[in-house]
Amino acid sequence: MNRPETREVPRTETQNALRKAREFADSSKASLAASRWNAAGLDAIHAGIAAADAVLIGMAGLRSISRDHGAVMLLLERETSVFTTSQRRQLAGLLKMKNQVAYDQRLVMEVDARQMVDAATRLLVWATSTLGADQR
Repeated sequence: MNRPETREVPRTETQNALRKAREFADSSKASLAASRWNAAGLDAIHAGIAAADAVLIGMAGLRSISRDHGAVMLLLERETSVFTTSQRRQLAGLLKMKNQVAYDQRLVMEVDARQMVDAATRLLVWATSTLGADQR
């Protein structure tokens, strides 16, 4: 596969991407606590994407501009040395659910919402650790 479309981004934007990831992760946890499974799932997906974006920006100064959110996984593999099988599995799981959660009429089940929030939380921890950022 060819390299996905990207745009150069100043590494100073890393903290903004991390802030978005934290806000979405916090919102996903609040929705989970309130039994709002759909909101929890969608916020978890956005948290995972923002965490991946933060790592790509911080380590490579790039951001995917592809319509396919999965392109960020290929970029992380090609442009960084920190995207492991674990992070790939977590992000792929979130991205796999994106269309269902955002666009389908099927409702998110509690077990799925919990799994998505857990994956997003792990991705946020990975991003902050990788980037040497403060957890809060």
